[in-house]
Amino acid sequence: MRIIKICIFFFSLNMLAQNGPLSNSEKQNFKANVLEKSKDINSFSADFSQTKQMKMMNGSPESHGKVYYKSPNTLKWEYSKPYDYQLLFKDSKLFIMEDGQLSEVDLSSNKLFDKMGELVAGSVNGKILMADKDFDITYHQAGENVKALIIPKDPGLKGMFEEIWINFNSKYLIRSVRLIDPSGDYTEISMKNIKINQPIPPSVFQN
Repeated sequence: MRIIKICIFFFSLNMLAQNGPLSNSEKQNFKANVLEKSKDINSFSADFSQTKQMKMMNGSPESHGKVYYKSPNTLKWEYSKPYDYQLLFKDSKLFIMEDGQLSEVDLSSNKLFDKMGELVAGSVNGKILMADKDFDITYHQAGENVKALIIPKDPGLKGMFEEIWINFNSKYLIRSVRLIDPSGDYTEISMKNIKINQPIPPSVFQN
């Protein structure tokens, strides 16, 4: 029995070591690997599921769709369930398609939406980890994965997202993103069937 307790003790220490903050050298190594990986990403596509957790709501509403990215900063979120809804970040503009109606936001003239565009694209290609001027970023080991805790410095963006957690897999690719608003409610986006540098039809990025 004593041997079993000792084994459990050392196993617990090992688990704690695998789930703590990264050291400075580990952080720099991780950032370098993510940046190196992002340099090779010319296109990215994945299926995603999105859940919303709200204190005032029973259950967790869930949405599904696809995300497409083309270097350097063209990004499309295409919701298919439970409704059709599209967000296209392209040429310093945000195009929103809802109920067959297209609306357009000029990101270059709207600082908050511009930063949101950088946040969304940076979350997909990993380059947000280099935006130390706009975000406070810390890193935490989570088993084989690494989670980056990102806190916006911009008051407007911080009023929308208190914290952002980005979960990277062992290949330095985005696995999931959690957006936590000031009330504590959060939206979690998980990706699967990730395809890197596979052809994406040009029509996907047409508004």
